[in-house]
Amino acid sequence: MSRQLRYCPRCARELVFAPRAEGWMRQVCPDTACGFVHWDNPVPVVAALVEYEGYVVLARNKLWPPKMFGLITGFLEREDPDPASGVLREVEEELGLSGDIGGFIGHYPFERMNQLIVAYHVRAAGRIHLGEELAEYKCIDPRSLRPWDGATGRAVHDWLVARGITPPAPEARLHDLPHYAGIDAGLATAGQPSIEQFQLVAAAGFDTVINLAAADSPGALPDEATVTRSLGLHYRHLPVDFAAPRDADFDRFCELMREESGRRVLVHCAANKRASVFVYLWRRLLRGDADADAQAALERVWQPDGTWAQFIARQFERADRRSADVAGP
Repeated sequence: MSRQLRYCPRCARELVFAPRAEGWMRQVCPDTACGFVHWDNPVPVVAALVEYEGYVVLARNKLWPPKMFGLITGFLEREDPDPASGVLREVEEELGLSGDIGGFIGHYPFERMNQLIVAYHVRAAGRIHLGEELAEYKCIDPRSLRPWDGATGRAVHDWLVARGITPPAPEARLHDLPHYAGIDAGLATAGQPSIEQFQLVAAAGFDTVINLAAADSPGALPDEATVTRSLGLHYRHLPVDFAAPRDADFDRFCELMREESGRRVLVHCAANKRASVFVYLWRRLLRGDADADAQAALERVWQPDGTWAQFIARQFERADRRSADVAGP
């Protein structure tokens, strides 16, 4: 993991940041006679795609949210003769299985944690006994395995392709999200995604998630902020009461959309009703999209009535009043 030091380990002076010609910063000791530099080099981590009785074993760390699974990983240790030995040690420690190397998959940068992932295919046998760091595991048929965003997900993808299995592109799989509606290359709406589907959202290249559902909405993830941020997504939560949407809610939504300008945004709620209306109004009133296009996208999800039809009409009335105020007498 990338880490910052506060004090020089040689002379105990407080370290300072200094730019390099390449544009990034490094920590250095201000005492030139000491000359210590904290380079913060990437940390090597071994990863095992474990094949066990014809299935691939995925595991969940106790620190991860429910339903988030990944490969067996661990730091390469000083005592490991080589990365291949280190990955077999991790499989034995974490799953209680003996194994042999089925092949080297590849090495992958994991920038967020400043790690270099060295991934192997491991054929394992025995009886699974989870190590102290793991909460649970599951066995997946390789043809049902779906790569996720990040270094180990890329290793899964490469292993599947090498076996002649072509996983569907993340973009094509976005339609697995409930009530998914793609607006354009930079914007989409959907109902409540699962943890696995948020992994898909990240893999498809989205940058930001705006959640309009209340915390107690059906199917809401209690730790959605943690889940999305762990995947490198920017998370914004604007809970909207479905029974009583407010003008202030839409105003705040427009502010969020301005703040996220230039990023690829997924707007979601429980069933894509709130999200589709807010995006429809934003397209019509702020972005100036054609009514036919915006209306068609809304009606692919639902046809608002009652409270929501009134809410839509009220936003157009507010926009008309603002235009009249600007125009003056």
